Amino acid sequence: MNDQVTWGGRAAFPLGLDSGRVLTQIRRGLALELQYPDKYSLWDELVKANTDRVFIETMEPPRLGERVPIELKVESVSLVATGDVVGLRRPGPRFRGGIWVRFDDEEIDKVRRFLGLTQHPDRPPVGRRSPREPCSLKAVFRRPELADEATARNLSETGALLETNAEVKPGELVEIDLHLDAGPARIRAELTREGPEGRYVGLRFIELTEALAAQLKAEVARLAARPASAKPTVLVADDDTSILDFLSKALSKFGYEVLKAKSGPEALSIIREVKPRLVLLDILMPGIDGVDICKVMRADVELAAIPVIFLSALEAGRLHAVADEAGATDYLPKPTTLTELLNLVGSHLKG
Repeated sequence: MNDQVTWGGRAAFPLGLDSGRVLTQIRRGLALELQYPDKYSLWDELVKANTDRVFIETMEPPRLGERVPIELKVESVSLVATGDVVGLRRPGPRFRGGIWVRFDDEEIDKVRRFLGLTQHPDRPPVGRRSPREPCSLKAVFRRPELADEATARNLSETGALLETNAEVKPGELVEIDLHLDAGPARIRAELTREGPEGRYVGLRFIELTEALAAQLKAEVARLAARPASAKPTVLVADDDTSILDFLSKALSKFGYEVLKAKSGPEALSIIREVKPRLVLLDILMPGIDGVDICKVMRADVELAAIPVIFLSALEAGRLHAVADEAGATDYLPKPTTLTELLNLVGSHLKG
């Protein structure tokens, strides 16, 4: 793309930006304009840039301190965000004139919603530091005493994930009988979070005696010693149905057990509950982006070693930088070929 600044629809002079972004001021009284070639560029340059200001080239700048509307254009759609003019520069022999604009958190959230991102932790939450194992252990609520059936679907030395229809909420303190291999164990726990579809709740064990801690450690070790599945499980996460179908069919044909997710929260939930052998992750998905998902995984003891391969239409140089910063294992640019896909997946699943 030959980037140009325009005034009243007429080209003025080239920008020469590597990003392909076009900056224009249409005419006095209307919004300044930032034009991006695709949603990935908008996400990368504005939402994930970690910068406190954006430069917009213009021949008739607003006043310093003025609050101005900026039209953000992506292909055929646009959004108007409001920013504060925090800097001015007159044109000179080396640099063109323009303004620096700062968007506050509320305006950046508006852009996030425009991109379909509704979750954005300021930093990845601290993950589990003791491994957990999938299981199917009966659990009975003793305090409060509830008749609803409950089953522990995974277990660690410090907590569990409980599947139940009981009316319980995060923050409550409970006592449960957990039926371990060595027999029932009475455990006090705090309910920490609700899981997918509201049918799951997390448990954080509290006030464990030495004997009970030893029981739990032995149970986790027993579960970990079970034979692993012969078919490697791969999670494919992408909000584009055609790409999702292509990837899942190709990998299934070559002997992988494939799980699919169409949003960030769905992908993260599956990763936490299933612990796939490898994750193929689109960077920009509804709910939460792939960078935040990858950071959450790298902060969790049982997810940190899972290979993460980013799939993205980001420009190659930026894709490399984003993958490196997020902690991804590798990346593939879109579009990709079946050969590239299978070679990369196979190389990270050897052994």
